[in-house]
Amino acid sequence: MKLGFLSVLSVLLLAPGLRAETPAAVAPQPPATVPAPAVVPPLVRAPNDLSEYRRFTLDNGLKVILVSDPRFNQSAASLAVGAGSLADPKDRQGLAHFTEHMLFLGTEKYPAPGEYSAFLTANGGYDNAYTAEDRTNFHFQIRHEAFAGALERFAQFFIAPLFSPKYAEREMNAVNSEYQRRLENDNWRENNLQNMLVDAAHPAHHFAIGDRETLGGTTHEELLAFYRAHYSADRMTLAVLGKASLDQMEQWVRADFAAIPDRHLGVIHYPPEYLKPKPALRLARMTPVKDLRQLDLSFPLPENLRQFYASKPAELIGFILGSEGPGSLLTELKAEGLATGISAGAYSRAEDFGTFELTVSLTPSGLEHYSRVFDLVFAAINQLKTAGYPGYLFHERQAMGRLDERYADKGEGIDRAVGLANLMQDYPLALAERVPYLWLEENPAAYDQILHQLRPDNLLATLVAKGQPTDKVEHYYGTPYSYSEETGAPYTRLLNPPAVAAIQLPKPNPFIPQTVTQLPLEPLHLIDEPTLSLYYAQDTEFERPMVGELYRFRLARSLASLRTAVLLDFYQACVMEVLNETAYTAGEAGLHFTLAANLEGVTIGIDGYDASLNRLRDVVATNLVDFKLSPERFAALKDRLVRELGSFPVTEAYRIVQQTRTATLREFHFRPDEKLPIAREVSLADVEAFAHQLYAQGKIEALVYGNVTGSAAVTAARRFGSALHPSPVPDSGLLRRRLLVEIPAESVRTSEKLAGNNSCYWREYAIGGDTPELRAATLAFANFINEPYYSEMRTHQQLGYIVWGGADEEEKNNFAYFVIQSGEHPADELEAKSDAFITQLPDLLAATPDATWATIIGGVRAKLEEKDKTIAARAGRFFDLAYNHGADWNRRTETLAALDHLTRQDAAEILRRTLAPATRKMSTFLGFARQHEPKAQPTTTFTDRAAWKRSRLFE
Repeated sequence: MKLGFLSVLSVLLLAPGLRAETPAAVAPQPPATVPAPAVVPPLVRAPNDLSEYRRFTLDNGLKVILVSDPRFNQSAASLAVGAGSLADPKDRQGLAHFTEHMLFLGTEKYPAPGEYSAFLTANGGYDNAYTAEDRTNFHFQIRHEAFAGALERFAQFFIAPLFSPKYAEREMNAVNSEYQRRLENDNWRENNLQNMLVDAAHPAHHFAIGDRETLGGTTHEELLAFYRAHYSADRMTLAVLGKASLDQMEQWVRADFAAIPDRHLGVIHYPPEYLKPKPALRLARMTPVKDLRQLDLSFPLPENLRQFYASKPAELIGFILGSEGPGSLLTELKAEGLATGISAGAYSRAEDFGTFELTVSLTPSGLEHYSRVFDLVFAAINQLKTAGYPGYLFHERQAMGRLDERYADKGEGIDRAVGLANLMQDYPLALAERVPYLWLEENPAAYDQILHQLRPDNLLATLVAKGQPTDKVEHYYGTPYSYSEETGAPYTRLLNPPAVAAIQLPKPNPFIPQTVTQLPLEPLHLIDEPTLSLYYAQDTEFERPMVGELYRFRLARSLASLRTAVLLDFYQACVMEVLNETAYTAGEAGLHFTLAANLEGVTIGIDGYDASLNRLRDVVATNLVDFKLSPERFAALKDRLVRELGSFPVTEAYRIVQQTRTATLREFHFRPDEKLPIAREVSLADVEAFAHQLYAQGKIEALVYGNVTGSAAVTAARRFGSALHPSPVPDSGLLRRRLLVEIPAESVRTSEKLAGNNSCYWREYAIGGDTPELRAATLAFANFINEPYYSEMRTHQQLGYIVWGGADEEEKNNFAYFVIQSGEHPADELEAKSDAFITQLPDLLAATPDATWATIIGGVRAKLEEKDKTIAARAGRFFDLAYNHGADWNRRTETLAALDHLTRQDAAEILRRTLAPATRKMSTFLGFARQHEPKAQPTTTFTDRAAWKRSRLFE
């Protein structure tokens, strides 16, 4: 696996949501110029691509891209500011993040701190922001009709924020709560540890998130000074996406954003070298919270990677080293029993420097012999250096880039807006949105330049595993670690490791489509047989040479058991391992394969270019029953699965309580800790025997949609079915997991002690069954509940960073939910405070002004009228309707009709009945942090729950 175009680690801080001087290492400079390639091919669009683009720069320096598309389901905007946590003053670590939070708490024009979020929520939208190292990104999406109002409110963040002192202490607590939430997250712990090990004088040596220790005493003047020192229109990029015309959106942008001050700050430049080369193997050993086992190699890149966007040398190197195909580094690591997975890739941390990262997931043998892993990694790197520039791989990436730019789904909403705003920060405005797809010119010199940095003396390695010797504790996250610099044999042997013949460059990819053509329309075709059901539709809208196929094998109900659930986990891991090289290679050619095996069935999804899809489907089907896996590979998979299950007690509190909730309310659901004892005893022979038993009886549910004829769809389904060849069972004999039937006025309740440092309160109320009226009401509650609940529990009472309220649907049952996670308040205290507010919701809804109610309904309507954006998404929706909703093709239309007749009074009465003690069906799940004691002892053990469930009715 390779890292994405921008590493996940570059996005450090999420929020709905410090001294003002610039650090000495930071110097504002004029904007950097990224050279444009000599020839940029014209954009060739798909026949039905209706998107229109417009790019311009406002007089204040703000760069803008507009995208208008009548098929967008929602409008969205993202504004990126070219300053992030690297700009934190040394004595105010986290100030950039704190500033991000404070911008949400009122502006001169809209002073109420919750006004912006309330406007978005009422209109079916939402917002967020994050602070990365070199930027801060603010974003939202909303229904089209309210887009203008949201843009106006959004722009005020950057024109006249209040930074009100009365909210500063409260929001500092929110930042601290966010920090506490991350304290036992191993990714955050490792990232911060690595930051602490680089040059202490460089801005990369920083604690990005901030806490009460680093932010305590921050004044209004400091916040305002930091804002003025770094927030300037010439450092900002704005992406605006909507259904409105380009002219209309440009009018909004010019009216709303022209007043952002241009302080002529320019691009921030940092010293390019944050870790000096050293002739030693620098190795940190870190003890994780979870049972992780991995080796992370981080190579500093003291250059501007963005200048190479036309040739993408770092991405090409990451593609090769992260390959999972035949002859890859991973294949050799697996063959020697050292590893189970790999990722590799480079990302820019700022304008002037970046990092190339390679992560190896280790087996127990790999941990013991980690020096051999080093040897193989550097053997693979040296192989690249001696093999020369792989022009054929560049041309494969170039071919796929052209296909994907024309046919691949570009997305919409927040995700697309954020991506566009970030691309404009990094690349020329004229072609920023095209950069991810453009492979314009081979550049062997740049390729060698990046490869030259992948050296033992330019490496910081981190070995993450339990049981290692440590003698230090990282200050902010309390991470036990040790650090050494070895100059002897461990280092010198990496300078010139022996070649490994098995490690080769990737072979030419047979899945790359050579030609793509689109077929004419054919009518719907349907198969309904005891062991096979097929729904088929040919695409008439997307007009792309692609197909989406979904197959679900329904198990016989007689297989429902804890042991089957465990064996399904192992079965999925084994088949995915066997198919990994094929799936990876196919993925690089635009084909996507997924497999999920659980008590709901074995579901296989395949989608992509139709010219190559048959080849992939046949390979997948061949390995579903008779897969071949070596005992050594199985041992590595088993080790990983057992460690993952064993790490469950130290995962986030809300995830643990969520598992308790599902295990209580859902038939045949088992928590990871219930699975663990059985998993420890599973053998390869057990899984192989299970694979043959699994498909003996049952039924295949299939759907084929896209650029394919009906006869070809039938052939595909029958060919797939012949590989499994099940015997039929009555419909009542198929395993479909059911939900608990609750009794009015009943209260289902569990309470448990957790190993982590956060408590969690999780409450649900059953709204009712699957009628259009209750579906419409549930969607309205989803739009209504979150804002007042969040504002009260998080903003005003400051109970925790994670606060959710809303409504949803599961297995044709509608319910309202309320969730709080807190490191400071016990779960029963959270429950009491939440209960006091929940009782007010029906009256709050009944008193909602007409305009607000109309906005809520408008938001629901916009959600229901959302259009499928890809062939794969359309196939998934059709599959869900066909097999999970009884082919109820009018489901959306009927819900919309019910929505038109739903009054505020009707909705309030439904909510009142849902919450009233005499009629409610209430479930409460509490988890108490290790430092919190419940007022009463836990009421439900796993044994109790199993026996209790046997006495209950599920349907």
